[in-house]
Amino acid sequence: MDNAPVTADPVALLRERFGYPTFRPGQEALIRSVLSGQDALGVLPTGGGKSVCYQIPAMMIGGLTLVVTPLVSLMQDQVVRACGAGLNAHCLTAAQTRRERSMVIGSLRTGRVDLLFVSPERLLAASFRRAIARLPIGLIAVDEAHCISEWGHDFRPAYRMIGTFRDGQPAPVLALTASATPAVRRDITASLGLRRPKVVLHSFDRPNLWWAIKMARPGRDRLQRLVEIAFRTPGTGIVYAPTRTSVEAVRRRLSRAGIAAEAYHAGLPGPLRSAVQARFMSGTSRVVVATNAFGMGIDKPDVRYVLHLQLPTTLEAYYQEAGRAGRDGERSMCVAFHAVSDRRLGLRFINRTHPHEAIVRMVHWRLGHLAGRGGWLACDDPRLRRLMGPEVNAWQSGEGAPFLSTLERIDAICQEGTGLARRVSPKSGIRLLERPNWRHLRDLRRSALDRLGAVQRLAITPGCRRNGLLRYFGESVAVGCGRCDGCGWDSGTRYL
Repeated sequence: MDNAPVTADPVALLRERFGYPTFRPGQEALIRSVLSGQDALGVLPTGGGKSVCYQIPAMMIGGLTLVVTPLVSLMQDQVVRACGAGLNAHCLTAAQTRRERSMVIGSLRTGRVDLLFVSPERLLAASFRRAIARLPIGLIAVDEAHCISEWGHDFRPAYRMIGTFRDGQPAPVLALTASATPAVRRDITASLGLRRPKVVLHSFDRPNLWWAIKMARPGRDRLQRLVEIAFRTPGTGIVYAPTRTSVEAVRRRLSRAGIAAEAYHAGLPGPLRSAVQARFMSGTSRVVVATNAFGMGIDKPDVRYVLHLQLPTTLEAYYQEAGRAGRDGERSMCVAFHAVSDRRLGLRFINRTHPHEAIVRMVHWRLGHLAGRGGWLACDDPRLRRLMGPEVNAWQSGEGAPFLSTLERIDAICQEGTGLARRVSPKSGIRLLERPNWRHLRDLRRSALDRLGAVQRLAITPGCRRNGLLRYFGESVAVGCGRCDGCGWDSGTRYL
């Protein structure tokens, strides 16, 4: 298939369909690369217009543009925006009815779809592969590409299968992310099998953001200081807290101070989370208190502050979350609280996502004992449920389940007989593999601990916060930004 039947000029389309006179930095280089059939990797700032980088090629390249994205809850919004630009766009999600999915598949087969959004798990479904087997694919775009990396802050195992999906596809691959260290960029390139990609790196620096990390004991002292900042800072804000319990505690404390705040976390029903997000995006709600479940794909330009009750366990996550402030270019504030004792909570998170080798070996041995000589164990086997508890359901649904996901990641087990949704059924099961990669397990844990250490160093090392962040992402910068607490700026006075 010829992947470059260009029918218009990208700049002309940008002006006509999107109303912008010129591209933002990095966009045009990525677009022209994929139009010429070359793979590309773009690291653009949060809010830097990554969607344009695949929407314009979708208007110009023959065939289907397939966008692989983790943002299942936001796919419909992405479809609406793409249709508003004149594309015939659709998505396939598990939330759709069977009839809705059948209608999308029917449109695909007739060639009437320009742009299709799918989750990485969808690529694993045999029914989906059959549906697109004979379709000409013009471009494969991988959004939030940092999720593909085991060294990144948001690893998602299904992303690892995208590289195998593109095997045999002549279409170029466009990988997009807002945060990736040099190691993560190398991992993305290798995992996706990018072929001599055009790499576009935009500076991680956000000059309009003012940074501060404040030392404060966990508990009432920290809550009080957070409330004071939120109370005297005008505009819309996001407050991140590490757990569902702390989210609700912060929301109650803000409400008592007269700040109408809403809570957002994975424990809330889906319709309620969607309603909270919609009110925030429309400006009806001023403040949302959330876990890290909130934010990916949120493109609200006028967020004036992002507060962290506690620093995340990685600087990648911190940069992504704090970077949701000030996308309109106006001065905005990013303040996080920290104490040396916070490391204990960070270690608890790491022990869940990257458990100690001895514990993983023990779970693997017990699974082998249950599986017996056949080496296979049904997912609905009550013995597995007694051993793993709710881990089975979480793993099958693609959610966090540390031991089973870790075993799968190091090639200690694999799933067999499962469909797209990884639902438990008599035909689905776990097969134990003979040669687990225990060294890989140790490397992953060591990497997670190193990233936690980088967070600690940023918090306690004197000097410019901005430069500390930028150095982590591989940039050379001048000393002294004048826009962080390390350079003398105080969150309570100078900003206001």
